Amino acid sequence: MTTLCQRRPHRHAGARRRSRNQRGAIAILVGLSLAMLIGFVGLALDLGKLYVAKSELQNSADACALAASRDITGATPLSVSEAAGMAAGQLNMVLFQHEAVVLTPNHSVTYSDSLTDPFYDKSTVSYPLSSISYVKCSVTRSGIANWFIQVLNLLPGVNIGAATVSSVAVATTTPAQTACAIPVFVCTPASASPSVASYPVGQWLTSKVSSASNGTYGGGNFGWANLNPGGKGGASSLAAQLDGAGQCNLPAVGAQIGSPGNISSLADDWNSRFGIIPPSGTKGVTDFTGYAYTPTTYAPQFNAFPDFINQRKTFAPYQGDKATGMKTLGNPASPSTYAAGADRRVVLAPMVDCSGFATSGVHQVPVVSWACVLMLDPMQQGGNINDVLLEYRGQANQLGSPCATQGVPGASNGAGPLVPVLIQ
Repeated sequence: MTTLCQRRPHRHAGARRRSRNQRGAIAILVGLSLAMLIGFVGLALDLGKLYVAKSELQNSADACALAASRDITGATPLSVSEAAGMAAGQLNMVLFQHEAVVLTPNHSVTYSDSLTDPFYDKSTVSYPLSSISYVKCSVTRSGIANWFIQVLNLLPGVNIGAATVSSVAVATTTPAQTACAIPVFVCTPASASPSVASYPVGQWLTSKVSSASNGTYGGGNFGWANLNPGGKGGASSLAAQLDGAGQCNLPAVGAQIGSPGNISSLADDWNSRFGIIPPSGTKGVTDFTGYAYTPTTYAPQFNAFPDFINQRKTFAPYQGDKATGMKTLGNPASPSTYAAGADRRVVLAPMVDCSGFATSGVHQVPVVSWACVLMLDPMQQGGNINDVLLEYRGQANQLGSPCATQGVPGASNGAGPLVPVLIQ
């Protein structure tokens, strides 16, 4: 009995050692399991964080590409397109809307003439300005710290660092279903079929002289238009369209537009796009240049558009009434005002078969197509449209058209003006 009693403690001691060993092993397993559990939970949370950041950066890239493509017209320097894209992209935030998105000049916005060709920034692009059709915006946020997943670094061979997320968007322009336009109609050429509106690109168009009290017009190529026949079409409505973006809720083709006849009180509104400030004060936003083209300032009286592009590059002001031989009774804006301007003189105008106006009692005709025109000169005192000129720049839906506007993207073979659309 004594021997048996003396041997029992040895069994208890071994059991205690085994128990301690088991508890140690269990503690290690629990610790590793917790690390794994926290790591996998952290994986879900941190991947969710990266997914949110990816979505936020994609919003920024999309906004950048759409805004930048709006100014790929062949008429506007790429610096304007880049600035518009960066401004739109940087309005977005990242990391749960807490940090600013950063886009870099000559890096974040690039251009190409084809999806199969390389994209270059504005300083190194070698494609002709008129052939550039695509813009790509690339947005990156690096150094995104993890919340929990770094716990997995406790495991052998695992080394998880900060993350980097990038998003890319590519946009171009396509014909729209709807169009914004200034309140002016352009007649289809008399020699053309009413369904085919075409002048030589570069031709100067003259206004139509009011010939009767019923709103019909005499000879010439264009006149005032009521682009919203169902609503008001008087001077105040036309003035608001000239000061603002224009009329934007028309179908691309087939809409009925009216003729309000000659209106003689819109000089200040028309001239605002030339940066001419009247005694009453600033009206609308100016173009990048107010340089005027008249028979006095531009002898060829044809294809002033290339020179207009050069004047835009230097933000050239309106030359003044003495130089142009006009009487606007306004003063040119400051150089800084022109530099902060917008694309305001290369505009859209509906083309119509003006022979329809010749029918007694007819005050509305359907839109045949959309023309892209350059506003050549300001209006003189009194606001008579008879004194102004437009330059025809082709159909608004033609590839390389310098016109761009707002609208709902439509079919690639549509007749509407070109509007931005995402393609990648």
